[in-house]
Amino acid sequence: MRKTEELWGVFAARHAEAVYEAAERREKIYKENPALPELDRKITDAGARYCLALAGEGEADAIKEELTALQKQKEEFLAAIGADLEPHFACSLCQDTGMAEEGMCECFRRERIAENFRFSNLEQALTEQSFENFDWSLFSDEAQGKLLSPRENMKKIYTLCKEFVEHFDHIRENLLFVGATGLGKTYLSTAVAKALLEKGKSVIYISAPEFVRRLEDLRFKDDKTDLEQFFTADLLILDDLGTENTTAYTMATLADIIDQRLRTGRKILFSTNLNLDGIQKAYDERVVSRLLGNFFYCYFYGEDLRIKAFKEGK
Repeated sequence: MRKTEELWGVFAARHAEAVYEAAERREKIYKENPALPELDRKITDAGARYCLALAGEGEADAIKEELTALQKQKEEFLAAIGADLEPHFACSLCQDTGMAEEGMCECFRRERIAENFRFSNLEQALTEQSFENFDWSLFSDEAQGKLLSPRENMKKIYTLCKEFVEHFDHIRENLLFVGATGLGKTYLSTAVAKALLEKGKSVIYISAPEFVRRLEDLRFKDDKTDLEQFFTADLLILDDLGTENTTAYTMATLADIIDQRLRTGRKILFSTNLNLDGIQKAYDERVVSRLLGNFFYCYFYGEDLRIKAFKEGK
């Protein structure tokens, strides 16, 4: 995966390429239209005389009128020949530099977050795993003792996830997916991510082990821009919580990220194979209290869907 400094280099090259292509177009247009260099010469001359006039060495108003007329003449000439002299930037806000007036441009944030999806091998999953492609036939409709059937249980979770996406900007609830492997947690997480990405939201999807590795890599670096995305993305999805090797530093950082996201109303979706007892044993009180007090608990159960799909040739 490209590091942030490498991505800045990509943006710098993108900006330079747009400027270079504009310069090439300008050179071609000027060669084909000799009147343009002459107009530029007259505009430069009038501009110089206007500056002198403002300093008291001439009639400024008359020269300003001349300068305005020359500039208008050039604009009309360019329009008449359909000349295109301006660089074609993909982002008009930052002109492909990655920095806008208020700081890091949203286009840079989106591209940096997209790196997480490419690195997590989720690009293919995003094309296949969606709410529309959900296969209900994989879930048993037989009740599990006093519990709902896996199919009815999944319908409740599915509906909750759809509402989570639909009312994303107006809810404060976060989601905690709990259950064994192969029960649909990752599929629904990906479906949520896909639906929100299509709505233009920024989504980080990262496994817990990779998340911890990234935190440790950033621990002693002065540049914290890679860490900042975990605080500011519209949705943070942390998959396989409990499979990572935590340290005091990573535990504290995770708690800080959860705290700040809760304060700012930015949503979180965590999935884990641990039950509630396992969560309480794996994490300190600060993290556990946030997970249990600020998340809507979704319990997945039933037969391993991957094994069932394999048996049924799906």
